[in-house]
Amino acid sequence: MMEKCNVALENSGYKPVTSKNTILEDLRGIESNFPEARIVQRKSGRHLFYEYEDKNFSIYNIPLDDDGMAKLAQTIFILSKFEGMPNFEWIDEMIDHFKSTLNIPTTKDSVVGFDDNIYLKNRNHFSRLFSAIIAEQSLVITYRPFGKEPFVYNFHPYYLKQYNKRWFLFGCVDGKSNLSNFPLDRIEDISNSTVPYVPNTRFDFNELFEDVIGVSNLFDDAEVINFSVSTQSFDYIQTKPILPNQKPIEKRENETIFEIKTIINRELIQLLLSYGSAITVLKPQKLVNMISMEVSKTLKNYQSVQIN
Repeated sequence: MMEKCNVALENSGYKPVTSKNTILEDLRGIESNFPEARIVQRKSGRHLFYEYEDKNFSIYNIPLDDDGMAKLAQTIFILSKFEGMPNFEWIDEMIDHFKSTLNIPTTKDSVVGFDDNIYLKNRNHFSRLFSAIIAEQSLVITYRPFGKEPFVYNFHPYYLKQYNKRWFLFGCVDGKSNLSNFPLDRIEDISNSTVPYVPNTRFDFNELFEDVIGVSNLFDDAEVINFSVSTQSFDYIQTKPILPNQKPIEKRENETIFEIKTIINRELIQLLLSYGSAITVLKPQKLVNMISMEVSKTLKNYQSVQIN
């Protein structure tokens, strides 16, 4: 049983089980979580076998009420986002099994659309990195920045985040304490490292990203930013805030002044520019200057376009 478990664990990037007690504890855990699951021992010669007392029993056949069925159906829909990804084939099998054995209502047509990029380069790295984070496995990562030669790092992976249809890996380069992030589309190769894994004890990623746009300059000081919104765009900005801490601070005749507090990085500038003339940044002055410079460059580019 341990050998079979270890094959499955190693194929998924997890550490193998080395103690028989771990298997026995898991068997007791099944009985604890599923009262109907009675596991008995059966001896045959020199071998000891474990099986359900009721040979027809399965944890997948436990009846669910309507509320439980609805929640499970929602969970399966979310899991189906990973269908077809390398090393996540078990999800495909699990979804098919749940659909058939639990008679979960499904539809052939998609009813919800996610803003995902299925053509993202190196998207297949996701499952490998996901497994390494869960298993606390250090990695050797070959990373190539745009226009440069590749670098090889011993890396301690902690977190995966998606932003603007790209996935980013966060963690620490071995021997360094600062947090690094690598976009998956720039990672050329991944393998297990022999360097002992250093667990994450310093970074709360939910808190870190709460009031930040994007994935860069995460540890810069946050600044108060004021911007005006035209009356025509007020409802849109009010109902789809740029950040959770956004608040209106002054209402004028043809505009409303909003305030946010965040780190100034390139992702913030790109987002503010995406609103076009609907938003005008008022302060701080350095952000006004940065956006004005980008607008001037854009205008210069379009002025150089020859229209026939």
